[in-house]
Amino acid sequence: MNNFFDRMSRKTAVLIIIFAVLMMSNIPINAGDINKNAGTTGFSFLKQGVGARAVSLGGAFVSIAGDPSIIYYNPAGTAHLDGRQFLAGYHNYVLDVQSGFVAATMPFKTYGNIGLFISYMNFGEFIRTDVNGVVDNADPTFSGGDFLIGANYSRFIGSFLSAGINAKFISESADGYSSQAIAVDFGLMLTNFFGDSLTNAGVSVYNFGGVLSGFSAASDYSHKDKLPTGVRAGVSHSLRELPVIVSLNGVYPNDNDLYISAGLEFYKLEPLYLRLGYSTFGQNYKTGSDRDGLGGFAFGFGLDYKQLQISYAFMPYLDLGSSHRVTFTGGF
Repeated sequence: MNNFFDRMSRKTAVLIIIFAVLMMSNIPINAGDINKNAGTTGFSFLKQGVGARAVSLGGAFVSIAGDPSIIYYNPAGTAHLDGRQFLAGYHNYVLDVQSGFVAATMPFKTYGNIGLFISYMNFGEFIRTDVNGVVDNADPTFSGGDFLIGANYSRFIGSFLSAGINAKFISESADGYSSQAIAVDFGLMLTNFFGDSLTNAGVSVYNFGGVLSGFSAASDYSHKDKLPTGVRAGVSHSLRELPVIVSLNGVYPNDNDLYISAGLEFYKLEPLYLRLGYSTFGQNYKTGSDRDGLGGFAFGFGLDYKQLQISYAFMPYLDLGSSHRVTFTGGF
């Protein structure tokens, strides 16, 4: 009976993932054109990604098992974490913007794995001016930030397929105004995709929910920005011939065009890991300057130290600047 259920689970997951990839492949990509939905969603910090390892792989992380960062990219992936795991990350973004992400997962008796996670972003200080650009000396600066808290549950369905869900409360604030939302993520992950232990596949739907209150709630017209929702699907494979993990993802957001992400992790030098990633989303940062050649690329490394892995990621945002991420993962 279990073998039959495993076969059905694998077939179901394969069909879902293949369907998602095929649907993405039929979506036109208009290079150089601005998507008509660009700028129509709020809570932009939800698009930044978390985890230095994931970011240095171009964000192609929906099918990477064994790393707590998966809780952000595919809630089903936490079912593959052994024992109690944690993640703590810091992100130095462009200008004065900074953010962080912490998460912890653990087994829940025989029912699967549970987890908690928190994310924040601080925008730094801005100069307050009037419509003519004159600084308001009485109240010269203001600030803002974002906050998210969520819970995760995942479990195996058969021997090869795992499923998971995140439930999240999201808040965004600026200069005394705020907006709140609730959302869920759904995900599936399939290990042993081709009957071996080298290939995984995953698919997830992220930020599916609604906005509770908008920034203009105190006015006669309450405007509510949409959540940035979308679908991720992809595969990862550990090469037989080389000490390299290859990952490929397609992402279809509701406020932009389909984009593709790919990553390589070289682990021959363990405990040192070298990482390289690329995302076609980087086309959005290009301005025609001499720096455009690095648009979409990310670089990083990881280092095992005792029970910890320390990871670093560098991502150039071209004329906007560069971002740096440091993440600590391990057991507790």
